[in-house]
Amino acid sequence: MKTLSRLFSVLMLLAVAGNLQAQLFDVVVAKDGTGDYLTIQDAILSIRDYKPEGRQRILVRKGIYEEKVIVPTYKTNISLIGEDRDSCILVWHDHANLQHTGRFEGVVLGSVADAMGHDNHLTQGSDRGHRTGTFESYTLLVLGEGFECENMTIVNDAMTHYNPDWWQTRSNAAKVGQAVTVHCEADRSVFRNCHIHGFQDTVFTGNARSRQIFYGCYIDGTVDFIFGPATVWFEDCEIRSIGDGYLTAASTPAENPYGYVFKHCKVTADSKVNSVYLGRPWRNWANVIFMECELPAVIREAGWHNWSDPSRELTARYAEYRNTGEGAGISKRVAWARQLTDADAAKVTLQNVMHTSANQWNSNVRAVTFDQVVQSFYDYNASRGREARYVGGTLEPNPLPADLEKFVEPLVINLDSVDCTTFVEYVSAAVLGRTTITYEGDSILRRFVQALRYRDGKRGNYASRNHYFSDWILNGEEQGLMTEVTPSLSGAIQQQKAINFMSANTRYYPQLQQSQKLKMDVREVENYLSARFTYYVPSAQIFKCYDQLQHGDIVAFVTSTMGLDIQHVGFVWKPEGTKMPRLLHASSAQGKVVVSELSLQDYAVGAKNCRGIRVVRLKAE
Repeated sequence: MKTLSRLFSVLMLLAVAGNLQAQLFDVVVAKDGTGDYLTIQDAILSIRDYKPEGRQRILVRKGIYEEKVIVPTYKTNISLIGEDRDSCILVWHDHANLQHTGRFEGVVLGSVADAMGHDNHLTQGSDRGHRTGTFESYTLLVLGEGFECENMTIVNDAMTHYNPDWWQTRSNAAKVGQAVTVHCEADRSVFRNCHIHGFQDTVFTGNARSRQIFYGCYIDGTVDFIFGPATVWFEDCEIRSIGDGYLTAASTPAENPYGYVFKHCKVTADSKVNSVYLGRPWRNWANVIFMECELPAVIREAGWHNWSDPSRELTARYAEYRNTGEGAGISKRVAWARQLTDADAAKVTLQNVMHTSANQWNSNVRAVTFDQVVQSFYDYNASRGREARYVGGTLEPNPLPADLEKFVEPLVINLDSVDCTTFVEYVSAAVLGRTTITYEGDSILRRFVQALRYRDGKRGNYASRNHYFSDWILNGEEQGLMTEVTPSLSGAIQQQKAINFMSANTRYYPQLQQSQKLKMDVREVENYLSARFTYYVPSAQIFKCYDQLQHGDIVAFVTSTMGLDIQHVGFVWKPEGTKMPRLLHASSAQGKVVVSELSLQDYAVGAKNCRGIRVVRLKAE
C-alpha cells in the first residue's frame, strides 16, 4: 500500500510539473492528446498572424511527429521548443523525384493546405508534372521571420524510407533524389541544439536576404547538404558526412560580403566515407569560411572543388583560418582559396556577419544572456530619458477593491519603478524567457513574471502572491525555473525559523487587516515555511564560496528580524575575469538600480540585521 501511495504521489507531482510547464508556453503540442494540438502544423497555424505582443512559444512534447510542416510568412517570431531533443522528432520522406498523381495526394499534412492557401510562394510550381522537386521536398519550410527552433530532431528519411537497406548496401535502387530536411527562407532565424538529418541537400538556406544561425546543432548528409544563398553562421556544430561528396554548395550573391561561416565546428565522417570536399560553388561568388574548425582525414587535400567549371575559380570566395585535424593541412589546397590573416579573421564576428546597414539584427548565437537582459533594462529606461527608480509598493492596488477575497490581482509590470524584488522578477523573467526587456506588454516577459510572482503561476487574490522570498524560491523550483544552490556552498549552515511577520504585523498589510480569510491563507503559507529547514552562508563566511558563485545568481539576504525570512534580494555581479563578486540590486538607499562598490561579503556584513545569504540559480538553458 505504501508503494502505491508513493507511486501516486510521484505521478501527481509529474502531472503538476507538466501543467506548470505548459503555462509558460502559448501552445503545447502532444501526440498523446495532453496538449492543445496533436500536430506541430496545427499549433503553428493557431498562433495569431503577425502577433503584436511579441514572441510566441510552442512546446513540443516527446513523440514522433510524422508531418510536413510550414511556417508561413505571416506567422512571425515563433519559437518551436522541444521538450527533449532526442525524443522530439519531426520526420517526413519526400524527395525531388517523387511523383504525385495530385499535389501531395495521399499525404497526411494536417492543416498544411491552410498554410499553402495563404502563401503564394507555396503554390508556385505546382503544375510541374506533379514531380515534387528539390525545393518542395522539405520536412520543415520556414518563411515567417524571427523563427527559432530549439531541442528538436528534424529528419528527411527519404533515402532509407524507400531504400530500407541503404546503410548496409549504399544502393539507391529506388532512385531517391534530393531530399531537403530544412528549407529556411526566413530572415533572423535561429536553430539551437537541433539534430538535422538528411542525405543530399539536407539544409537549404534560401533567400539571399535571409540571415540564419545554427548553434550547437548536428547536421548530416552526403552531397551539397548545406546549400543556398543566405548568410549563415554555424557555431559549435557537428557537420557529419555520411557519404562521399561536398559539405557545402553556397550560391552567395556577389553583393553579400558573407555567405557561410563555420566557427568552432567539428566535421566528422561515417566509417564508409572516403572523400569529402569542404564545398563547391553552386553559383558564382560562393562565399564560405571555415574558422578554427576540426577537419577529419577524409577532407580532400585540395579542400575545394570548382564544380567542373574553371571560370568559377575566378569568383568563388573560399577561406580557412587556423583549422585543426588531419584534414586541415593547407600545403595542397587549391590556389584560388585563401588562408585568412589574423587581421582578416578578427573582422569575421557574429555581429559583423549578421549586421546590415538596412536591417540591423542584434543576433544571439546562444539564448539571451544575463548581461544582455540587464543592459536592455538600462537601455529601456535610458531611451525614455530616465533611470529606473527605486519605488516600493508598486504592486498594491489603491484604493483597495471592495471584495478582496474574490479580487484577481492584475499582472503589474512597471519597468521604470522597481523595488528589490520586482527588479529580480523582471530580469529573471527575461532570462528565463530568453528575451530582452523592450516593453511592459511583451507576452513572454509577462508570462514568466506571472510564473515567478504567483503560486503555481496562477494569479488570484492577494494570498496567491509569493510574498515571502522563501516561497518565491520554492515556487520557482517546483516549476523547474531555478534551483537553490546554498546547501552546496562552502560555509553553509542549516537553520529553521518561525515565519509569521505578515500575519503578526497586519498594520503593514491593509489587505490582511480587512480580510480574516486572506490572513488565514497567508498564515497557512507561513506555517509551511516555518516547518522547513533552509541553509544560508553566514555573512562573515561568504568569502569562502566566492569561487562557487556565478555571474547572475540570485542572492537573498537572510534577516535576523523576528518572523521574517529575507530582507533584501539582488544578483551576484561577477563578470568574466573578476574574482570578487558584488551586488546588482535596486537600492532603496540610492534610489535606483546599482552595482555595489562593496564586495558581496562586505555588503552583507554592513547590512543591518543581515545574518548571511542564500543563493539561487536560474535554469535558463
